[in-house]
Amino acid sequence: MKKIIIYVLLIVLFISASSSQERLDVLHFNYRWNESNNYDLRGIKNAKIQYVWLEDQPQNIRQSIKSVPVIAILGKDGKVKMQYVADISFKIQATKEEVQNSINRILLNSNTSASKRRASTN
Repeated sequence: MKKIIIYVLLIVLFISASSSQERLDVLHFNYRWNESNNYDLRGIKNAKIQYVWLEDQPQNIRQSIKSVPVIAILGKDGKVKMQYVADISFKIQATKEEVQNSINRILLNSNTSASKRRASTN
């Protein structure tokens, strides 16, 4: 009985670890005064969405963002892989499909390059 419980726990841990590896961080930066132009990221898959107020961020981050809102897609290494920036209307013109396709492409590329690295070490 103990062995069955251990196996079940290992399977649950493996499934949760593998599913968490398949998610990217997506940061949505905006100012409170521009909240009406927030980009709706509901329904985006394979991503952990975080809405961030720029006025709550350190000065160096605020200075690096010239237009709001901004959607930054971070790779598994924590670096920005893609970003969508608002135009002069303070709105992001990209579609949800474009954002989702970028996430999927980044995940695919990171999985492909990880398998190439593993294969080269054998």
